[in-house]
Amino acid sequence: MTQALGYDEFGMRFMDLVLHRDRVMESINRVLGEEFQLGPIGAGPGRKVAKATANGTFGKAYGEALTDVVGYEVNLPVDVAFHLDLGVDMLRFNAKVVLPLRLTMELVEPLTILWHISPPDPEDVVMEIAADTRRATVLQKVTGLDGELRRFIVRFVDRELEKPHVRKAMKIDLVTLIDNAWEHIAAQFMPNGPEDRRTPETA
Repeated sequence: MTQALGYDEFGMRFMDLVLHRDRVMESINRVLGEEFQLGPIGAGPGRKVAKATANGTFGKAYGEALTDVVGYEVNLPVDVAFHLDLGVDMLRFNAKVVLPLRLTMELVEPLTILWHISPPDPEDVVMEIAADTRRATVLQKVTGLDGELRRFIVRFVDRELEKPHVRKAMKIDLVTLIDNAWEHIAAQFMPNGPEDRRTPETA
């Protein structure tokens, strides 16, 4: 016997299916790509001590559903090779970074899903820096490189989220999607030829 389902319950199950965690994480990976470049920017006191440049690689995003709203707490791992140009010397640092992102969903007219991504505060960025040399380790502390990198990565995330392809991916127009997919959907249950209209033979 078929059990009736209320509209609210149907909507929640539909959204859970469409916005499944693995599907959302995969979408984040596709939108961000694999590699990025940062800089050069000023680093150190007054941002005049050195120029910093970074090359990074995104890892696979992972996370869990939020408990207070519809959305996910996303963790985005990043490997960064950080170069510090002192004018007379070039130092290299390797950083392992985890960016915490808050991803929440909003439903708007007519039938549209809007994603909102909140970048982290610099102090919430998890980062481990390994310097190539002892001298680089000392300069890392003197120039405040850790804080500079945290702030720069957050600025980078803000900039990336404003790019047109990212803004487009954060808006899902369900009406347009269904209209475009209707022919394929209808083929699953509507008759496609005379053989589909025959009365099944009984034993």
